[in-house]
Amino acid sequence: MHPVLARFLDPDAARDTLRKLEAGEPLEGPEPLFAAAAQAHPEQRAVLTGSRTARHLSSDTQAALVLLSAHAAVRALAEDARLGPAVARARAALGTEGASDEETDAFIASILLEEAFGYDDEGADFDADFVLETLGEVPALASLSRERVDGLVDTYAREGSTPEARTLRERMARALVNAAWEDGPAPINPEHVESVVEGELEGQDEQAQGLALAALVGWLQTLAREGLVGPSRLVRLRAQLGDDDA
Repeated sequence: MHPVLARFLDPDAARDTLRKLEAGEPLEGPEPLFAAAAQAHPEQRAVLTGSRTARHLSSDTQAALVLLSAHAAVRALAEDARLGPAVARARAALGTEGASDEETDAFIASILLEEAFGYDDEGADFDADFVLETLGEVPALASLSRERVDGLVDTYAREGSTPEARTLRERMARALVNAAWEDGPAPINPEHVESVVEGELEGQDEQAQGLALAALVGWLQTLAREGLVGPSRLVRLRAQLGDDDA
């Protein structure tokens, strides 16, 4: 988890920063980043400010806290000597494809939230390598067209050795595309894979499940060769599927 995200997920730290902002007091350390995120998202700022006396956070307050903390961390990335250039390239790629600044911020924030909460090692030290790799996927994802996706699926399906294998390959590839990219290309994450497994393998016998999982792993490997899934992401997703070779 990024340290700025971790710091401001503490509601006391977040509220104290907002108090300083409203009082005009000096902000220290990463507090200006959180203050800037709050100023850019007045609705979430108001929700968090209005919850100051609550002993337990409501779902709306929790959502506001996560959003503001993640966007503060996005601002920190831009200042990071190692990650900043990758952030800039990702922003440029998304902007070229028509994404607004707000949409781009949300996209990068989702990467940080995935790193923080998307895997079994959540809460561990910040995995800068994984975030750097994921940012590197963004230009290829941003330029991905429906026509290219269809072409990749068709090519992958045709590589099946039998008609049944070709049908299965196409079904599993389409299922993952629909789960991950229904709202536009984005990094494929464990939730997407879990959705495919639940939707496509339920009620099948062990042999059929094994064939379907192999087809899904093969599709992930195809996407990796195309630069749409990074090496570390591929290892994590294959491990999620129980692939012994991950």
